[in-house]
Amino acid sequence: MLKKVKFYKGEFKIGHRLQWAVYSGDGTLLLKEGTVLETQRQLDVVIRQSRLRGETRREMELYEKQRSIKNKQGSKAKKYFSDNVFKMKDHCAKLTEELLVNLVTARWVDAVDETASIYDLITRSCEHDANAALAAVHLSKEFSYSVLHPLHTAILCKVLINRLSFSEDQQRSIISAALTMNVGMYELQEVLFTQKDALTSQQKKGILKHPKESVFLLRQAGVKDKAWLDIILQHHERINGSGYPDKKSGNTIHQGAKIVALADIYSAMITPRLHRKPIAAQSALKKIFSQRGKEVDEVLAQRLISEVGVFPPGSFVTLRNNETALVVKRAIAEGNSKTSPQVCSILDPQGDPYRTFIMRDTADEMYGITTVCQPTINMPLNYEAIWGCY
Repeated sequence: MLKKVKFYKGEFKIGHRLQWAVYSGDGTLLLKEGTVLETQRQLDVVIRQSRLRGETRREMELYEKQRSIKNKQGSKAKKYFSDNVFKMKDHCAKLTEELLVNLVTARWVDAVDETASIYDLITRSCEHDANAALAAVHLSKEFSYSVLHPLHTAILCKVLINRLSFSEDQQRSIISAALTMNVGMYELQEVLFTQKDALTSQQKKGILKHPKESVFLLRQAGVKDKAWLDIILQHHERINGSGYPDKKSGNTIHQGAKIVALADIYSAMITPRLHRKPIAAQSALKKIFSQRGKEVDEVLAQRLISEVGVFPPGSFVTLRNNETALVVKRAIAEGNSKTSPQVCSILDPQGDPYRTFIMRDTADEMYGITTVCQPTINMPLNYEAIWGCY
């Protein structure tokens, strides 16, 4: 059976025989393949009532060819990026962008396969070096907000659920939902990214309905995973009932949706936008701490703060000896013991760059962290070298 995809108005022409069947938004057949539209009035009615069309055999063949090529490229990518989290993350961003664009246009995309490829790379990144993966989230500037935000959310979800009791299938559903949660407002998000004016009433409606629109697009792309779809539908619900679209609260909200919602909030704050700099990680965590038990799940909020750390990898800090450093490893509590953050000093006490970066253990009183900072650094930083990614 052929898939259904979105159509473009230019594909309908008076006097031309349709190469595919035409359907309404709920999948009801409106016109059979081979139908000829004879008048402008017929054409206007079809465009107004229709939303989907069948996919041609040629399109299916092309899609299968592209998927075969991508599968081969994916295997090579896993091997090539196995030790370089930063390159792997950039590759994930490219794949995420392509996935979201294809979902919006609904052409030649198998959302399950495409998302699985990104999930595998995210999993590999976090398992290889979770500190570097978190640093890649906090230091990112490339790609659009519409791509970085869901990818960052997915990575944060993976870091968070690594310490929780979720099966492989449950983890896959949560990460897949994080990657695709906003596809229903992908085009609107691109507009809002550059917009300085207040939201219009139409834009507000678009935001409120995007969870349902995202679910619709994913179903059309072959997603049948109920948990994946439920998480997307509920990722803007809040435990105090203040969310949308259904004002769910407490335990009526899917646990996966609570995780995605928490990572979504944090990611939105730390990811840069056109008209504002990213909020410092420490400030973002403080805000989440203040919302625990109100809008976000209290236990999960505490877990996120514990996993990311008060000084997350990728944060710039000032040390007691007045050096400026970059946090490389989180402080991790294991039982009754707790490690201190490991940092890499990049500027000396006078603010001049070191020729070679110097690793510091902040457990040493001389190198203790005094403040978080956002320094102006007039030199390129080799993150791959700092985190040992070669």
